[in-house]
Amino acid sequence: MQVEKRTFRRIAADHSVRILESDGTTFAAVAVDVSLTGMQILCDGPTLARITPHGVQTNAGHGVRIHVRVMLSDFALGSDRLGLYGRVVDVRKRGDDEYRVGIQFTDFEPGTYNVLENYIDSHL
Repeated sequence: MQVEKRTFRRIAADHSVRILESDGTTFAAVAVDVSLTGMQILCDGPTLARITPHGVQTNAGHGVRIHVRVMLSDFALGSDRLGLYGRVVDVRKRGDDEYRVGIQFTDFEPGTYNVLENYIDSHL
């Protein structure tokens, strides 16, 4: 029997995200689900290599930090961008060149938490 370890329900998503590196460069991925405490992104191998040097072995103990911006195309203009900080807690290979990266949020850009909360409430 598998025990559910999440406190908040995740909702399915299909949003482009930009992952920000410390030098200001960005690269793309896709958010496939989101909750108030985390999200899962979908990426290819080269993108995974930019996110973490540990590949599919990545776990929370590695301390891999990530900064993500999400544009919510189906939400009100002006409250459609989320800025999220987190840590990579796991990576799963799903296909030949497809990886799912689990992120646990550690902080939010100003105003993001309320927008995220409203977005999730509107999609439940």
